Amino acid sequence: MAKVLNPLFSEQAKGSVGGLTFSRGPVGDIVKKKGGPVKRSEPYKQSNRARIGYLARKWGALDQSARDSWKAWAEEHPEPDGFGGTFIMSGINAFVKLNFNAMRLGAPSDLMLVPPEDECPASLDTLTVATGSVAPGDIDLTWTHNGTGEADDYNEIQIAGPFISPGRKEVYNRFKYVQQVAGNILLDTIEGLDVGMWYWVRVRYVDEFGQVTAWLYGQATPYVGP
Repeated sequence: MAKVLNPLFSEQAKGSVGGLTFSRGPVGDIVKKKGGPVKRSEPYKQSNRARIGYLARKWGALDQSARDSWKAWAEEHPEPDGFGGTFIMSGINAFVKLNFNAMRLGAPSDLMLVPPEDECPASLDTLTVATGSVAPGDIDLTWTHNGTGEADDYNEIQIAGPFISPGRKEVYNRFKYVQQVAGNILLDTIEGLDVGMWYWVRVRYVDEFGQVTAWLYGQATPYVGP
């Protein structure tokens, strides 16, 4: 913090610009560095970075034939761009994405040097998110599949919240992984949530090779108790 004379060539400056905050105190005009939120390094972020770095090194060891196969797979599997359209990933992005998903969910498959030949055997058709009925803090989930889910695959569950009221739109940047169940299971319960609050929930099918399907969304408030 420093005391200044005629800040920004004005009689008095207030507010923030360029990372600096200008104000006036008992001693006169003051300028100090604008504060920011503390960035905490969460454990899962560290492990994610380690996995991505590992996969990037593995990509460097692939021969041209394997790289071409990943490029071809990416061209056949366009990704949503977040604006209602799609885009084509690069070969390395496809390689990292599928292997990363498989590693993150604990799939038994070894590192995939070439992309899978088969598509996901299932995807979510419907999702019901409801207040639980057994223990306080429970939210119950049930869903149905298009296709037949397999025991070696996964239904991945993420939540966002707590919120003080139901929301009208999903909060995409707030979702965090909470748990998973086998691909042939069609229900689950999220436990230990804050009673009286609201949560968004989303579920998707992920096969053992890291291929994902679209999320389905719902929201509910946990069971309060008898």
